[in-house]
Amino acid sequence: MKKKRINYFKYFSLFFAIVVLAFIAGCTGASPTAPIINSFSASPSTITVGESSTLSWSATDATSVTIDNGIGSVALTGTTAVNPTTTTTYTLTATNVAGSVTATTTVTVSSAVTVTYNGNGNTAGTVPVDPSSPYEYGATVTVLGNTGGLTRINDGGTSYRFTGWNTKADGSGADQAEGSTFTMGASNVTLYAQWTPYVLLDTGTAGGYIFYDKGYYSHGWRYLEAAPSDQSASAPWGCYGVSISGADGTAVGTGEQNTIDIEAGCATFGTAADICANLGWGGYSDWFLPSKDELNLMYTNLKVAGVGGFAGNYYWSSSEGDANNARYQGFNSGYQGNDGKKYFNLRVRAVRVF
Repeated sequence: MKKKRINYFKYFSLFFAIVVLAFIAGCTGASPTAPIINSFSASPSTITVGESSTLSWSATDATSVTIDNGIGSVALTGTTAVNPTTTTTYTLTATNVAGSVTATTTVTVSSAVTVTYNGNGNTAGTVPVDPSSPYEYGATVTVLGNTGGLTRINDGGTSYRFTGWNTKADGSGADQAEGSTFTMGASNVTLYAQWTPYVLLDTGTAGGYIFYDKGYYSHGWRYLEAAPSDQSASAPWGCYGVSISGADGTAVGTGEQNTIDIEAGCATFGTAADICANLGWGGYSDWFLPSKDELNLMYTNLKVAGVGGFAGNYYWSSSEGDANNARYQGFNSGYQGNDGKKYFNLRVRAVRVF
């Protein structure tokens, strides 16, 4: 009888142990899983000193998420801006009861910043290229000139002269004159060409002085500019006794054709028209001897204003009077005459249109 009772007790103990284990298993469930980091990135991943990058991340199944380098606790999903001054790797840590997982992203900080030039509406020429760019932060930059010959001609019926550079296209930024210097900051710099419409007495595209503005473009030009100095102090008009067909234009706009006709009808080397037709000044070779009325505009708009360095002597025009005479003008009083192909050697000043 005693032996039977002991067997019942063993069965009961075993059954109780099984029940307890089943209860524990039912309460705890399956083993927990580690958190998941879905993404962690920086945009842009490369910046210069002073610029910012945005960190973006997403994590699931985490009870806490942190980012190092002073950011601290963050939400499971989010973004934040960072402004490192040196290349920095950020570590995101996602944690739950099962443990922690990490991901990293790097923001590369470049200390090299660039200076570039922008033509800002130029119609010809090329922008300068700074051979010293890129620069280090704090470096001294010397502003280049208009070394590529930028021009802005007949833009909507108006031509413009180059006046310098500015950090804003509309001129509302900092002016930067040729040869001036500035200290390089943390960001790239673009210098925009600045333009202002041409007016009388301005320096023209070839470096001469503007003495006439037609007010509109026709036949390919609007402005007349005179060379900045005389081409001769004593030159013949040439071909005395020869009537040059077509060289009798006197009005504004006829000097160029007069010069072409003189060159075609008078083979004498070194005449006033020949000197102008063969002039290469300011990068241009389209100079000519002014007509009578063009010469008068040079006197009234330049000489009287004290511009151009004209002598108080007589200057030839390209307007022929007849086979023996040609028209000229005194730049002391404005007097215009018509004679002297054979007897006079006068001063010469070339002009061009643009």
